[in-house]
Amino acid sequence: MNVLVTGGIGHVGRPAVARLLAHGHEVRILDRVVESEIAAEAAAEVDGAEYRQVDITDYAALRPHFEDIDAVVHLAAIPDPIPGKDAEILAINCGGSFNVYQAAAENGIKRVVSASSINALGNGFGVRPVPVHYFPIDEAHPGSTSDVYSFSKQVLEEIAAYFWRREGISGACLRFPWVFDHRWFQSEEHNGFRALFQAMADELLALPEASRQTHVQASMAEMEALRAQHERGEITDEAMFAAVREIPAAMLSFGSRDFWETLDARDAAQAIEKAVTADYTGSHPLWIVDSRNSAGLPTRDLASLLYPDVKTWTQPVEGSESLISIEKGRALIGFEPEYSLGSEVAL
Repeated sequence: MNVLVTGGIGHVGRPAVARLLAHGHEVRILDRVVESEIAAEAAAEVDGAEYRQVDITDYAALRPHFEDIDAVVHLAAIPDPIPGKDAEILAINCGGSFNVYQAAAENGIKRVVSASSINALGNGFGVRPVPVHYFPIDEAHPGSTSDVYSFSKQVLEEIAAYFWRREGISGACLRFPWVFDHRWFQSEEHNGFRALFQAMADELLALPEASRQTHVQASMAEMEALRAQHERGEITDEAMFAAVREIPAAMLSFGSRDFWETLDARDAAQAIEKAVTADYTGSHPLWIVDSRNSAGLPTRDLASLLYPDVKTWTQPVEGSESLISIEKGRALIGFEPEYSLGSEVAL
């Protein structure tokens, strides 16, 4: 199969291209970086793929690159909010995405797989948190976006649905959380985070319930204030993380906005390759996350600490199993995480 990958030299794109090549596909990468400026290590990861420089917001330049292509993987995007860049985020993530689907349609391509985000729900970067109605969260759970980046991913999913209705283009919009390089899993930084999670959970769960909730609510209020400052560009990433370490329970509340979800880049690549090749029709948002929480702690305890008002559980969640369901991804494309960051840790 001839597969075109937009954003193929990004941190998700490179392992995806490598997996597609390893499974016998021909790959054409589109990216706006000048080829001579691609780092040697990145170029080595996608060795064997054809590279073409193009900006997805330039439709006239983009369309010809879709000739002789069987399927498209669309990863090119601004990957997170940037203060003062709302118009650029919308132009690339929404306008550029429409261009990709339009070029696919005009070239008769019937399979497009796109990188959506956990933020399509609206919780992670949102100005307002999304009400959680039940756990585990699935694709039917209502969202409510309140920041431009998250809104752009919601629009991406609508674009995909539109082209399914109009042109019969099937595909999946893969809702990725933070996708990490597996080498981070082995780092001292990772081990330090896990130790903080454990210590904070131990401390909170030892408190009487009323006192525990007072501590958690105060920490979350401080976190929201820090988050707002960060979104406005008033503090740097480094300053925010330094402050987080000084707030009781902050690391737990920090991870709660994304339900303590992460994903190994190799599993992101697995999901992409399977979404390209699996036998299905229609346009499908899919949760593609680790099967276990990144804190490595009992999930029910985490939920009781940070989501005490959620009383409805639609299916059993045992040990450190995820608060987001991947059952639809399992059924539709055969996705199953192979590299789990979370592990069973008894409190």
